Amino acid sequence: MGMTPVSRCLHKVDHLSAVPDSTAADRINAALDELEGAYRRPCERIVALEMVLHEVRQNRRIGGTPFARFVHVSVERRQEKLSRCA
Repeated sequence: MGMTPVSRCLHKVDHLSAVPDSTAADRINAALDELEGAYRRPCERIVALEMVLHEVRQNRRIGGTPFARFVHVSVERRQEKLSRCA
């Protein structure tokens, strides 16, 4: 059985938090693009993004770090954009 789009995105985010490099921001955005692409409706995308955000906040290893703050800001911007379209 395959991973859900949210699980796949979280796996990528978690991996990127462990090996931050100069491409991390682009790779995070690519993972979030892929996640959004897995859902048709804006409301579904907002919920999926919220699930990722919740898990990042709960992750003791990365919660509160600059990396987590970057993910938080990226997700919130996407959610705001989607809520205007919905």
